[in-house]
Amino acid sequence: MSDIINVNIRPKFILVVLPLIIAPLVMAALVSYLSARNGITAVASDFLRFKSQTLIDYMDGQWSLLTDNNLDDEDEYIAAARGAVNAFAVSLVRSSTELIFAVDSIGNVVMTSGAISLDTDSYPELAAAPLPQGGEWFDSLKLNDQRRVAYVDSFTPWGWTIFVTEAWDGFYKPVIHIALLIALIGAISLTVALVFLIIATGLVAKPLEGMVKAIEGIMETMDLKTRVPILYKDETGRLAHSFNLMTESLDKANEDVKDFALRAVFAHRKAILAQKETEEAKEKVENLNVLFKKYVPQSVIDLNISRLGQDLLIGEDLLVSILMSDIRSFTTITEKMQPQELVDSLNRYFEAMVDVIDSQGGMTDKYIGDAIMALFGAPEEKDDDVIRSVYTGLEMLEALDGFNTDQAKRGISPFNIGIGIHYGRVTAGNIGSDKKMDYTVIGETVNMSARLEGLTKYYGTPMIISETVRRRLEDKVEARLLDKVLVKGSSIPMPVYSVTKHLTPEKREVWDAFAAGQKEYYDRNFPGAQKAFQEALKAYPDDNPSQIFLERTLEYLKDPPPEDWDGSFRHEVK
Repeated sequence: MSDIINVNIRPKFILVVLPLIIAPLVMAALVSYLSARNGITAVASDFLRFKSQTLIDYMDGQWSLLTDNNLDDEDEYIAAARGAVNAFAVSLVRSSTELIFAVDSIGNVVMTSGAISLDTDSYPELAAAPLPQGGEWFDSLKLNDQRRVAYVDSFTPWGWTIFVTEAWDGFYKPVIHIALLIALIGAISLTVALVFLIIATGLVAKPLEGMVKAIEGIMETMDLKTRVPILYKDETGRLAHSFNLMTESLDKANEDVKDFALRAVFAHRKAILAQKETEEAKEKVENLNVLFKKYVPQSVIDLNISRLGQDLLIGEDLLVSILMSDIRSFTTITEKMQPQELVDSLNRYFEAMVDVIDSQGGMTDKYIGDAIMALFGAPEEKDDDVIRSVYTGLEMLEALDGFNTDQAKRGISPFNIGIGIHYGRVTAGNIGSDKKMDYTVIGETVNMSARLEGLTKYYGTPMIISETVRRRLEDKVEARLLDKVLVKGSSIPMPVYSVTKHLTPEKREVWDAFAAGQKEYYDRNFPGAQKAFQEALKAYPDDNPSQIFLERTLEYLKDPPPEDWDGSFRHEVK
């Protein structure tokens, strides 16, 4: 056995100590690398951002020249202005690997500083999703099969998205050099440390080997008078001295060991009783947790538990998709129902709707009378919050059909609901006081989702989503542009859409005719718009959006809109 220990003790010491050396080296190298990368990235990305802003400022100047001279509708002057912008972009380029280009709203390249061909096949990462708009940094962007970094911004008057890019290899070349230097320094440091460690383990192993031989002798002879030799006046010497004192005390300790064994039995019994009490307390806590989940979502319970001992009345900015649903003409329905019958119907309705929200990972924030407000992205944001909120709305409408079938069997009037979904930034947190608080979200996004829900009555469609939601659907559902609206309190037109999971051939025919009519309508070709909307109504007479636009078109045929008309429709009702 001593031969085995003699062979293996040094590697064991090295395996114990070596990670303690490697860990700080790795951490130091990682911190150095990340600091260098972050510093270089910050400076270089700011430079690209500066170029992007400089180009957009120049484009603003060109646009101002056009608008100040009333030339913004003249194709020749617009083309000249865009040519000047292209030339200015070329002048901003300072390296052969840098490239500045712009794409329009449908992804076509409309300006480039390099003599290279760009189409949707050359930047698939951009073609596969809606083009990003406004002040966004991309650490990795595929362009012509080349990895690049980019700063992306937008120029609204022309509908352009501006890309100021640099080759990834050139952008991070200083970081790569620093990483290689750090790796070399780390390797040298580790080698030197390993040499000193081997020498040190040799010095430690020698007295330990002597101690092992002495201990083996005691085990073979059971002679407690045997002493371990003391070679050094250090920790190994003190260890040997302590061992010698231990053998002298073994006989005296025999009775103490018996007493300890007895006390251990009592301690074991006490531990069993304590464990039983702990399990009972845990069961009570679990029961309370189940009870609280009926009033507060589990995610909010977990959030507040994580903040125990801290101020709970704090807020945070989150990007959230908000679903607002409401029962239409609920007051009229209640007048025809007995109180208990009304409560029973509402409970069954809320249970069906909340089951759908929970299945999609949403949070039922509150009930506002007969309305439901659900959150996707609070208190925890996820990448697919928007698409889950839209799926929830569609599945709520499907669940409503089953609910109404049950209502009919009971001889009760069916429920019709409207759903509005909007995505944007909110302030989320516990609102109230130390005595009573609720977790909720506040902000314009909440108001906008409620207004979208209200618009479902006007357009005769059960569900309406905003433009910010549609851009994030990734073609997973079918969406139809309903209108460009100015809701109460808004000064900027906002496109709104209806959605469906699948389009039948008949419904697609109606949607296509409606879209064709909208194009003519926004182009002020009202005779052509009238014909298209009439074709849509011929295919489906109950299409309320087509009827609305046909009525507007007929009004404009009698009394054309003003020159600055942008096609939007103002809704004065919240």
